[in-house]
Amino acid sequence: MEILNYNDWKETVDTLGMYIQMAGKVALERVPQEPEWESALFYITPTGISTGNIPSENGLFQISFNFSKHEMLILGECNKEAIIPLNNGVSVAQFYKHFLEKLEFLGYRTDINPIPQEWHFTTPFNKDEEHKSYDKNSVEKWFQTVKYSYKILSKFAAPFRGRRSKINFYWGCLDIGTVRYSGKLLQVDQSLPVGFRYGVDAEEIEFGFNLGNNDIGEPYFFGFIWPNSQNEYKNVKIPIENAYYNNQFILKLSDAIKTPNSEETILNFYQFIYDTATKVQNWSNLDIYNKPLELPLQKTRRKY
Repeated sequence: MEILNYNDWKETVDTLGMYIQMAGKVALERVPQEPEWESALFYITPTGISTGNIPSENGLFQISFNFSKHEMLILGECNKEAIIPLNNGVSVAQFYKHFLEKLEFLGYRTDINPIPQEWHFTTPFNKDEEHKSYDKNSVEKWFQTVKYSYKILSKFAAPFRGRRSKINFYWGCLDIGTVRYSGKLLQVDQSLPVGFRYGVDAEEIEFGFNLGNNDIGEPYFFGFIWPNSQNEYKNVKIPIENAYYNNQFILKLSDAIKTPNSEETILNFYQFIYDTATKVQNWSNLDIYNKPLELPLQKTRRKY
């Protein structure tokens, strides 16, 4: 598995990120709303990411990205479909025009806000001629790390009996994660940006993986806790080599894969975050949430 630093493929990230946000904003407008924006998040597939089902006045449809064939697929009922290739040299503005035309043609026209969210620039999609890079090799390498992380996150998330999210792809910043909730609702701070405001109206611990399109600059696993009790966490001793705390718990992928058993290291990292945060925040019902499933063993190979 090859690890890409953000600067290695920054131009592609900034272009692909806008393509993905277009689809995310369609889901945001059409899918019935759920707490913490759960309804508008994407799912990991074997070849890419998908919105899942989106209801419309003309039936269900979904928007998927295939990072093997390098294309966006809009698929509707009665085999209605449209494909938009993901190619180098196509600007965000050009792609946006094609995207809207395909939605209109299939009967799924959706009016969206064309201004990027959670990104370092705010050029509207229809005016963005600057970002037009798409390096297929880099996208494939990145998605290999996403699938690797998905497998580990799935294993960690599965036994929890309390309220939790699925393993989601967050299209605003291109990271993946799962969230566990204590059951306590929080007062919404009206001064926060709208996306964050309604994404943290419940006490939560998020466990995830980020490609590093920020100050960290390289892929990393993280644990984010809300409310964030800085004093309790910044001095805690982390029993995972090279992991650290800076507003969130961080373990770089490059450090994790150097360990004898990287999957175990990452699972231990997530478990440490959960144990620490639930203690600091005094979660109740842990005896129920953490009760082993005790299900029959799965048969991964079958004879026919």
